[in-house]
Amino acid sequence: MSGGFTLIVLAGAIAVTGLVASMAVRRHIAVIKAEEEEELLFRGNQIKTAIDSYFLSVGSYPEKLESLLYDNKLIAPRKHLRRLYKDPVTDGSWDVIMNADGKIFGIRSKSDKEPLKKRNFPDEYKSFEGKTKYAEWEFVSRLINATPQTR
Repeated sequence: MSGGFTLIVLAGAIAVTGLVASMAVRRHIAVIKAEEEEELLFRGNQIKTAIDSYFLSVGSYPEKLESLLYDNKLIAPRKHLRRLYKDPVTDGSWDVIMNADGKIFGIRSKSDKEPLKKRNFPDEYKSFEGKTKYAEWEFVSRLINATPQTR
């Protein structure tokens, strides 16, 4: 009889261990996803800021993202972005948002995954609240009516 009791206790211990391990894995996945979201916000903002800088320097939006790395349209060449970041959610290229002239004025992820973060965004990104996929987080320039700087 004690052999049967030991087997039941062992089965219970295995079940509890499996449950705890499953919860730990889910928590780990959520932490990784939250870190990806933070990186998406950082990289998207860096590229949007570089697009704004390019616009203010040149007077138009870039035709390609690589133009943000080395802008030789000015007398003194300028880097608007240190490096061209990948989309951290897909680990690939960004979906570029073009204006009517075929110039890039924003980017977004190509991911249809649902974000964990749904609210409490910085004021600049309040439009991200309630979005159901990362592809709806659009990092776009708001400088359409801005006057370019002359140098």
